[in-house]
Formats: sequence, C-alpha cells, structure tokens
Amino acid sequence: MTTLTLLIFDPHALDAVQGEHHLPLVLVSWAIALAASYAGLDLIKLVSKAKHAGWRRLWLLAGAGIMGLGVWSMHFTGMHAYRLAFPVQHDPILTLLSIVPAVAGSLAAILLLSRETSTHRELMLAGISLGLGIGMMHYVGMAAMHMPASLYHEFWLFLLSLFVAVGLGVASAYAYRLCRQEWGMRRAKTCAFISALFVSLAICSMHYVAMGAAWFVPHPGAASLPPMAESHWMIYLIGGCVVLVALLTVVATQAQRRLHLSEQHEHMTRTRLLEVISALRDGVALFDGKGRVRLSNAALEQLLGWEVEQSIGKSVWKLGFAVNSRELRDIIRQALEQQGEWNGLIEAQHENGWRFPAWLSVSRVIYADSNERDYVALISDRSAEQEAQQRIRYLAYHDTLTELPNRRALQERLNGCERHLGSGTALSLLVLFDIDRFKILNDSLGQDIGDELLRQLATRLRQWANDDLHVARLDGNEFALLARLSATHRSAAGREARGLTERVLASLSADYLLHGHTYPCRLSVGMLVFDPYMGTTPAMLFKRAGLALLEAKRQRDAVPQLFSPELEQEREARLTLERELRHAIDNGELRLHLQPQVDADRHVIGAEALVRWQHPARGFVSPGEFIPLAEESGLILPLGSWVLQEGCRLLGEWRRRSEFSDLKLSLNVSVRQFQQPDFVDQVLTAIYRHSAAPGSLTLELTESLLLKDPEGTIEKMLLLRRIGVSFALDDFGTGYSSMVYLKALPLDTLKIDIAFVRDLSHDTQSTPIAAAIVALAQSLELGVIAEGVETETQRAVLAGLGCHQYQGYLFGRPLPVEEFQPTPVAQREAPPAA
Repeated sequence: MTTLTLLIFDPHALDAVQGEHHLPLVLVSWAIALAASYAGLDLIKLVSKAKHAGWRRLWLLAGAGIMGLGVWSMHFTGMHAYRLAFPVQHDPILTLLSIVPAVAGSLAAILLLSRETSTHRELMLAGISLGLGIGMMHYVGMAAMHMPASLYHEFWLFLLSLFVAVGLGVASAYAYRLCRQEWGMRRAKTCAFISALFVSLAICSMHYVAMGAAWFVPHPGAASLPPMAESHWMIYLIGGCVVLVALLTVVATQAQRRLHLSEQHEHMTRTRLLEVISALRDGVALFDGKGRVRLSNAALEQLLGWEVEQSIGKSVWKLGFAVNSRELRDIIRQALEQQGEWNGLIEAQHENGWRFPAWLSVSRVIYADSNERDYVALISDRSAEQEAQQRIRYLAYHDTLTELPNRRALQERLNGCERHLGSGTALSLLVLFDIDRFKILNDSLGQDIGDELLRQLATRLRQWANDDLHVARLDGNEFALLARLSATHRSAAGREARGLTERVLASLSADYLLHGHTYPCRLSVGMLVFDPYMGTTPAMLFKRAGLALLEAKRQRDAVPQLFSPELEQEREARLTLERELRHAIDNGELRLHLQPQVDADRHVIGAEALVRWQHPARGFVSPGEFIPLAEESGLILPLGSWVLQEGCRLLGEWRRRSEFSDLKLSLNVSVRQFQQPDFVDQVLTAIYRHSAAPGSLTLELTESLLLKDPEGTIEKMLLLRRIGVSFALDDFGTGYSSMVYLKALPLDTLKIDIAFVRDLSHDTQSTPIAAAIVALAQSLELGVIAEGVETETQRAVLAGLGCHQYQGYLFGRPLPVEEFQPTPVAQREAPPAA
C-alpha cells in the first residue's frame, strides 16, 4: 500500500532524484526474460498434448515456474543494474514473496493459452493475468528496498507502466495464438521466438517504465553514506542459472516430444501391422529372398484359396496363383533381380479352378537397418473393372434403345473396311434409311409408340446382318446398312445394290402393330456404291449417302435414290450460292426495283418493291433462284428485314417529295418473317426510324400464312392496321384460303395471281375464276389488283370484269429506285396476236 500513498504528480517539487542503469546488466536482464519466456511458452505445447492429467499439471506448473522465475530474475537483475548515490538493501522475505504474483500470472496465462481453441475473452484474460502478475511482482519487489531515502512514484508513469504491462501481455497472448495457426505451424521455431519476444518485451518494458516512474528523496546525511559494494558476479550467476534452467527446459521438452513420437511408432507392432494388412481388400503376401511366405492376409486367401496359416513357410513359386504360373515365375524372378519390381495384368486362378483377371504387383522391400531381402506381392481382382470397361465400350458403340451398333461403330467399320471386306476389287454399299413423318407419329400417339416402332424396325433390320452385311442406328429415326457387293463394275454394282435395298426396304415397310395400332411405315432411302480402297473418309461417305437421302425426301415417291456426282455438285453449288447470298445481304449487294401499279386511267398509284441481286461475278441472279434458297436456309429473315428497312427508308424520302407523297409502296413479307414474335415491333421501328408514312405502306401476305397461325396473324395485322398500315393478299386463288378467315382478316386488297391473268385471252376457265375473285373482293369491300398484265387484251378483259388496278409489263418493268418516276404511263399498242 506504500506505493499508492506515495504517488505524486511533480517529483521535482521534493528535490527527488533518480538513479542510472548499467547497460550490460540491462541487456542481461532482457536476455533472461527472453530465455525464460521461450522456455515457458514451449512448455505450453506439452500441456496441450499430454494425455494424462498428472502430466498436464506437471508441465503446467513447470511452465509457470520457469516463466515466473524468469520474470523475477529479470526484475532482480534490473534492480541491480539501477545505480543510486546511497546504499540500497533488499528485504529477503519480500524479495522472495515477489516471485509469487509472477508465477500466479504466468500460471493463469499458460492455462488459458494451452487450450486447443481460445476465444477473444480468454486471450484477453490471459494477457491481463500475465500483465498484472508482472506489475505486482515489480511493485512488491520495489517495496522490499531498504535505503536512507523515501520512494515516490510519478502518477502518470505509474499508470503507464501498468498499461504497458497489461497491453503487451494481451499482445503476447494474441501473438502466441496466431503463431499456433496454420502459418505458424509451418514455421514453428520462428513463431516461437516471436511469441517469446513479445512476452520479454512485456516484462522489460513494464520494468523500465516503472523504474522511470520511481523518484527518491534522500534522508538528511544519506549522501555521506558509502555505497554498497557491487556484486555483479552474483547477478551474472543468477542470470546464467536462469538461462541454463530455460535451456534445460527446452531440451527436456524436445526430448519429451521425441519420446512421444517414439511411443506412437512403437504402437505399430507386428500385431497392428497384421491388422492393417488384414483390413486391405487386396491380397497381400510377404516372402523372403528364397520365396518363402512370411505373412499373408485374408483377402489373399479369398482370392486364391491359400490358407493363411498353412501358406506360411511355403514357397510362393510352388503355390498356384495364375493359369500360367510357371512362365510368370521366371519372368517375375528375372524382373526382381534386375529392377526390383514387376507388375502386370494376369489371369489369376483360384485353387478351385475359378479364373479371373487380376493385377499383380511385386516389389522389393528395403529395410533401413538391415540388408535382408524381402518382397511384397499385392494382387487385386479386376473382374468388376473389366466388366465395367466392357460395358462402357458396349454403350459407346451401341444404341441403348435398339441395341444396334451406333454411328461410331459404323464409322470404325468403314475405317477398317479394307480389312473386313476381303477382295480388293469388290465394291461396297452404304444405305441410309429415314422414317417418314416420324415426328407426327411421336406427337400424335406418344413417344412410347415411336420408341416401339424403332425397336421393331431394328429387330427386322438385324435379321439381315451377317459377316458381309452390317446394320446400325445412326440417330433419331435414321438407320444405316453397310454391305459387301459381289459386283466389281459400277453398273452391275448399282443393279445389285438396288435389288438388295429393295428387298430390305420391303421387309422394313411392312405394317407394324404398335400397342394395338397398325402403322404403315414408309421410309426414304439413300444409297451409295463406293470403292472401299479409294481412301475416302467415313465423313465423306456419310455425306454422299446423305445427299442421296435428301434427294429421296425431295422426290417423295418412296423410291430409293442412288448417289450420283451431280447431286454433290448441285449441293456444293447451293452451299456456295447460300454463302454468297449471306455476303450480299451483309455487304449491300442487293437492290430494290420498283414496278408501277396503275389505275384505269394509267395513273401511277403506287409500286411493288422487288429484290434484285447483281452478283459481281455471276451477274444478274434471278429471284426465282435465290428467294427459294433464302426460304430453305433461313436467310429469308435477314433478307426480309433488309427489304423492310429499305422500303421504309424510301417511303421516308417520298414523304419529303410532293410528287411521290401520295404513292403507296407494297413490300412482300414471307411466312417465316411474319411469324416472328417481334414482327410488329420490327415494322414500327423501321417506320419511326425513317419517318415513313404508315398509310403509304402496304404489306403483301400469302395465303399459306393463313394455314399456319390464323389467330396470331389476325392479331398482328390489327395492331399494324391501327397505325395505318395496309395489307394485300398476294397470289389469291392459288392456295387454300378459308372464307371464314378471309372474312375476318383486316385486308385492303386482293391480288389476282399472274397464272389467271396470263391465260385470260385464250383460256375459258381463267376468265370465270378472275370474275369470281373480283366479285368476292367487291362483296368484301376490298380493292382488287391484277398482276402480270402484259397485253392490252388482258387489261380490257379485266376492266370488263370490274378490275381497274393493274401491274405488269404493259405498264412498266421493274426499275431501279433512282429511275422510278410517278408519271402517267403512255398508251401502248397491244402486241400482235400469235
């Protein structure tokens, strides 16, 4: 309590003095603290690893004792490093008692830090306990000083010393915990030193900050007293002893760890080794250099029939382990002598005669403390693995539904055609079968019915298979047949191929009974006769047979089609044209031409936009050639989008020119383009983008659109009709328009097809049809325009029927946009009668 009563704020007011520190002893004190801290922290690991409570208590007390002794020794050394101008003595009782708080604080810290996981609260408590123990030890030791002077402590430095002790104590606890994490475990020695350094800094920093707070007021006459003789040798002796104890503690902990590891290794006795070997699922046998079995496991007995106890001491080479044990014995012996190991797949044999595939591995055992030569053999059953591999291979080369070979299997057979088909002069036949309308069957009767048809067809096709004829299911509803032909000339081979194919086709086309339903299966067939020794790749063979199959589907007459080079040339030409058309759309090679539409007085009332393609190399490409190709390939969508944009751009220009502002422009819209979900948005975007007048735009639709989606068609037309867009039904009379839908459609105009207009002058049937169309339009209050008017006679007949709007060569051919003029068409002479 003396310390608390002698706290002052200004020691200079009392003429107080301070001593000086002897630097060598300061360094010695720090070394003592570091060594003791390292030893104490090192013992924490033994506390956490000890399995018995007695050992835990022993290592806990040892760690607390060595750390507390280090703290006390550091303080004792530091006190003797402090030089005053008067003699100082230490009360032995208090000096010895001052070690108690140091040991108690260390004990609490080590106890908390030895746990496997520590919470932040426990780390804080460990640091506070260590700091308070250091602080209490110091001030109890200071109270043990006897001298002719009064001891005072500067208040703020006194508080700072306690704060330093507690703060660095907490930092030490966290440093130790971090060093026990994964990073610290990989750098154990470095991290142990870092932790000890933090603890030693906590001890030394607190001591020397507290000594900085100590002020002494000498008693009268104290200056004349002689100072006590220095006893540096005792300080060095005490410090050396403490360091020695710390080093011995570290050595003891290392020895204890090694002893712990040694005990763990000693537990791996022969009994435990046998237990481990017995737990293995693979057969294990250990035999010496003379081949005598030293030990084996139960798995080996199960695999080969060897009895574990009876096999001990017998020669492994005389015990049966494989079908060809004698041959393998010499091979394995030679490999062991040269390389020290051998492994490979063998056909193992049980003593009862059962054979199975197995993997055998034999290796030399190298002992660290002996030159004795032993060998260990491991054998594992590979039956399941081999069966799995065979199953995987089967699935890789067979169709799971029909169990026929698949495309990959047929491709590999084509790759090895030369080996399998024998004579180098024989030709071969590849046939592709495709079930017609298979999707309709699936959609109407269900996929189960479709699968049943595929299985039954595969069963019929499999009946044709033999050594010279192979069958396969390629994918979906497509099957294939590969056969060796006896003919060596193309013409004879073609006849033979057709005869074989027709026989197979007859068996496959017979009616099928599918869950009570009779189904007349029809197939499209493509054939390819080829020379298997020409080096043609399977991909090329499939391509050519596929072209023949496409031709058969196009013909739709159920007649097998034989591949000819013309089919490939035509296909290549179409692909080339398709590629060039795509390029033309993307690079602006297409142009719009306008054909005028006139009224009865030959005044131009509008125009129809027609696409023209001037190919840079081919020249003019007919729309009849590239429009169907665009429909087939899907290019009709970008082509239609381009026409829509160009047409609206032209209308935007016409809107700003008075002579064109009243004209209408008709744009053809394909079925696929109109059926796009965003078609209405496309039209609106084009109109607003180019500031076109919606009332000047007419979209021409075909009758086939009505059959696809009549309700959706009407909805889209009504949306566009609201902003003024007009609609014309093109080629009316050539399709199958329903009068119900025709009445519901928001149409403005019917166009009489050119097929009826062309024959008006000499075909008695065309005139009534044209008259009916005009009458129908009038009854529906629709406009009517005739296209393809080429003669004055045709115009006169149409005028007599009540049609007064025309389009055709009589009034003008399609012209480029820049040449089109909305001037009245001059009267022309009718062409002479044929």
